This record gives sequence, structure tokens and C-alpha cells, in this order.
Amino acid sequence: MTPGNRPEIALIGAGPRGVSLLERIVAHAESGEAPRAGLTVHLIDDTQIGAGRIWRTDQPRELCTNTLAHAVTLFTDDSVTMTGPVRTGPTLWEWGMLVAHRSNPTARSRRALETIRADHIAVFDAVPFPRRVADRYRDELREWLPESHPSRALYGEYIAWFLSGVLSRLPDGVDVRTHLGRVVSVDEVDGRQLLTFASGEKLSADAVVAATGWMPRAPTPAEREILEALAADEGLVWVRPDSPADQDLTGVPDGADVIVRGLGMGFFDTMALLTIGRGGAFAPDPDAPGGLRYRPSGREPVLHVTSHRGIPYRAKSLYRGLPPRAEQRHLRSFDTSAARPIDFDARLWPLILKDAFSDYYVTLARVAPDALLAPIEDVLAAIERAPGELDALTAAVAPFVPDPADRLDLATALHPAPSGFGSPEEFDGWVEAFVAADLAEAERGVDSPLKAALWSIASARGPASRIGAFGGFDAESREGGFRLLHSVGATFGSGPPAFRSRQLLALVRAGVVRFIGPAASVRVVDGSFVATSPAVAGSEVRSSVLIDAWMHFHDVAASDDPLVHSLHASGRIRPFRVAARAGGSIVTGGFDVDPSTGIALHPDGSPDRALHIAGIPIDEVMHDAIISPMPGTDPTMLRETDRVARSALEVALAAASAPYSGAHR
Repeated sequence: MTPGNRPEIALIGAGPRGVSLLERIVAHAESGEAPRAGLTVHLIDDTQIGAGRIWRTDQPRELCTNTLAHAVTLFTDDSVTMTGPVRTGPTLWEWGMLVAHRSNPTARSRRALETIRADHIAVFDAVPFPRRVADRYRDELREWLPESHPSRALYGEYIAWFLSGVLSRLPDGVDVRTHLGRVVSVDEVDGRQLLTFASGEKLSADAVVAATGWMPRAPTPAEREILEALAADEGLVWVRPDSPADQDLTGVPDGADVIVRGLGMGFFDTMALLTIGRGGAFAPDPDAPGGLRYRPSGREPVLHVTSHRGIPYRAKSLYRGLPPRAEQRHLRSFDTSAARPIDFDARLWPLILKDAFSDYYVTLARVAPDALLAPIEDVLAAIERAPGELDALTAAVAPFVPDPADRLDLATALHPAPSGFGSPEEFDGWVEAFVAADLAEAERGVDSPLKAALWSIASARGPASRIGAFGGFDAESREGGFRLLHSVGATFGSGPPAFRSRQLLALVRAGVVRFIGPAASVRVVDGSFVATSPAVAGSEVRSSVLIDAWMHFHDVAASDDPLVHSLHASGRIRPFRVAARAGGSIVTGGFDVDPSTGIALHPDGSPDRALHIAGIPIDEVMHDAIISPMPGTDPTMLRETDRVARSALEVALAAASAPYSGAHR
């Protein structure tokens, strides 16, 4: 290495993925040459270093994760497919329990400590005790369980603690510098990477990783029409798609009728912010479905809600612990060495359906053995022999299950809403009954055959995503069965905590939430937003307020981010394309990168010299980029951060070893 050339890496984004990249860079550096040569890593974020925008610690406590506390980690373990060294540590639940115990030891916390690995406790003790966290989150930690749904702010504190641990154990020669600001361009100048901030500040590095998380997207044609209507009428209020913590709800008037689009986690966050966030409260009511009633504050609006399906995501099951691992006996038999691209609809979807039927009837045989006329082995054999089609599987098991009420009706589970309703009141009543029935199944936990089948489908997203990563599925599959898997898998497995569904039922009974119907169109007519569902007669709702309770996925070609614009203009990035069965290829919204390194690919397919892209901006390419790392599952994020960190370190070392021009150093 040329004397005086100290390698430098810039990480754009300091949320969970950014700090994981830093940890992996340090881990690789400790086992390589970087500590001897020296290394500087620049950690950059425009919101909060060590939490990022989505998990920042100043957001309302009403916002919670839909992931269980003991199912979240930022530490690697022996399951992770990687080349770097393993660095184990506490899960989010273990960390929270240790915080609570160090602050106020109790019999409960002492019992919990007996279940936490000694090396995890040692990692916790090696980092300064976060007493501020214990004080700020005392009430939340008092009820802390492995199956708790943490507030998003508390998860942000865990990320920040993880970062502080990395910084406290830097090897000699490794330096980390933090920068609070937004990077708007990265240019190659004299062989180095010149980063320009919105403030005008400049920073140079040898390698860059853009781990930016959710990036802004340019308005769609329909959104431009809304913006034009807003410009013409100051009385209209539109809350644009975004993270709930970043959506400005202050313009939503008290008591107003409001149209809300979206019935996933974004909706439940909005629901919480506009009810308990405005002074309302829930109280126990054993006589009410869901066991709660709502005490209004008078400040909450009336939420008229729609989505493509028109019904809320299903509640997470109450397992009184972590969810069971879906067996996926058929899906895991798939030969992953099969030639790409793969026809998902023909090759994988049949296996996923067979797994769902198998898990349903294995659970039914355990909880209600008299429902079957034959041993479960015979039922599973019939499923194995049957074609992997919904009707064929349904027919194959029917002779073994005399009562139709005991059979898996997966067609209805996939598309639960009937074709039409005579009035909004009829539809409201149907949705209320649907949510109540789903909650009853969630309460059964591992004893619900239906939830076992749905969890099997939801769990298939992980292995299917790995098979389909980087063009593993053809374009038709991505628009067909693979898209359906992620759509219904989200409604089955990425829904709200059960307590949110209970709150929803209470709000429906209180008249605070009403349902418009599936696939409602929203247009601006005579100075109002007007929503109408074709499936519900008389469903028209007029309002001066529209809330889009969801987030846009990325689209390289439609980005509204200045960094993406600058990379486009300099010819350093291109969108990812997938092959089609009929020939040719289809453009996706993701950034094209080299699978083994995360290095961005130029329009001609050549790799960039130094620019890497990681995480959510390549979800359409890598898949499974949004899910937080779960311990013991070889999580996608940790596999990615390890390989990208290694590449960034190698690029920086190689660049710093080149003849030194002195430019921008």
C-alpha cells in the first residue's frame, strides 16, 4: 500500500442495515489487513445516526413493530451464510430484558436471565448500560415478553445500542466518523468517490455503499391529479404515502369524515395515531367481541377505509411465544440447482399449496382426531399424490373428512369477500364478523388448523424469495404466482398484532371506523374526494381529507431522490431486468447489482468501480430485503451485509493502494 493512502468507505444510511454493514466491515477488517493499513468509515444519515428514519427514537410510542421482540436481531450466528466471522449477541427481547434487569432487578427478570446465553450477557455488559432507555421505556419493559411487539422507537434504541457496541470495540487503526445530512450526489473524480451533501458539504471516499432504505418516489399520474386539485382548492387535505411517523396528520380535522386507502400495517398505525394518539382510550369489556370498548376523546375523525381487497390484514396468532417453524416438507424438496429462470406458477406454487394442506390436516389430526376417517399418514399420502392445484387438493382430501366444516377452504381464505353487498351497513357487519372470526383463530395459536395453513403460505415467502433472487423467476411468474404469494403472504403473516385487531373491532362498534368496500376508486369531484366501491351498493363517501396509509415501493425510473437522479445522469446505475418466457425481458423498479458484491451495474452491464447498493432499493432484485433479521434463520439482510461489506472493504483497499494523486484527500 502506498504510504499515506488511508482507505475510506462511505455508508449512506445509518439505520439497521447501515450499522450492520459497519459491523461487518469491522469484522472483516479484524481478520484482514485493514487494521494494519488503517481504515476510515464514514457513517451518514439524514435523520438519526444509529436508528435511521423509519426507526428513529423520537417517534410516537403508539407506533409498534409487527415483529416479535425475540425474533429480531442484528447479530450474526452460525446459521448465516457468509465469509466473515460470527459475532453473536442478544436479540431485541434479550437486550430489553437485560436493560430492565440492570435498572430494577425483579424475580421475573432474574428468571429471564437464566434463559439468556452467557455470551449474549457478556456482549451486553461490554457496552455502557443504556440507563436512559430503562427510564424512558419503563412501562413498556415492565410488560416485556419474547412475543411482545416493541414500539418502533425502542427498536431504534436497540439499533443505536448495537452501533455503540461496534464503536466501543473498534480495532486499532479503524476510525468511524458520523455525518448527519443528506447525500444528493456521488461522482467519480480523479479515481475517488466525491459525495456532495444537500448542505454543500463534500466528502471523499474510495468505496460507497448506498443503504438508503425507503426512498422518495415521483408522483404517479393519479397523484399528480390530486396535487393539481390541491393547488386549486386549499380546503382539500391529502396525506401522501409515507412512513406513518413522517405523515403529517395535524391537518386532519377533529370529527371529520376521512377517506383512508390501505388496510395493512400503515392503516393500523394511522388508526392508532388518530385515536389513542388524540386522547382516546380502550377499556376492557368482556361482553364485547375482542374484549375491548373505545372511550372517545371527541378529537378522532371517522375513518372510511378501503383497499384492493377491502378487508384488514389478518391478526398474528397468539402462540404465547415465537411462532413455530413451518415444516414446508414439499417446498424444501425443490431442487434449487434448477436452471433459471424458473416458472414459479408451475414449479413452486403447487408445492406451497401442498404444504398448506399438509399443515392444516396435521394440526386438525392433533386437535380433532375424530374429524378424520383415516390416519393422518393416509391424508398426507393423498396430498402427495394429488396435482398441486387447489381444486385437486381439495378433492383429494374430501373423502377423509366427512364434515365440510372441517375441511380446508383455501379458496375462500385467499379471496374471502363475497362478490357483492347491498349496503355499507351490510359490508361493515361482514368485515366485523370476519375480523372477529380471525381473532378467534388467532387465540387458538398452534391449535388453529386454518392459521397453520395460512402461516405455511406466509412462511414460504422466505425460501421462495431466495430461489427467485436476482432473476430466478421469469417475468410472468413475478407478475403471477410470485406476486400472489407475497400479496396473500403479507395478509396472512405480516398483519397486525392481535391487540390491534381487538382495537379495530372496538372502533367499528364505536362508529370511528367504517369500511367502504374493495377496490374503491377515489377521484376529486366538486372540491371533494369521492370514494366508491363497485362491490358495495351505496358506498359513496365524500370527504375533504384523503389519507394514503401505505408506502410506495421503489422504482429506479420514477425516483424522486436527487441521489438517484445524479447516478442516472452519470451513467452509473440501471434498472434490473428479468427474462420473459416469450423472449426478451421486462424492466423492474429495482437497481441492478452484481449478486456477489452488491456493486451497481452500468447501463452496458459493466460493474461500477466503487458504488454498492444494498437493502430495500434492491428488494425487487434480491427479494426479502424488508424483513428484519431473525436469529437462526440465515436472514437475507445479514447475508447481504456480510458480502457487501467485504466487497466495499476490498474495493477501498485496492483503491487506496493505487498511485496517489492527492485529489480530494
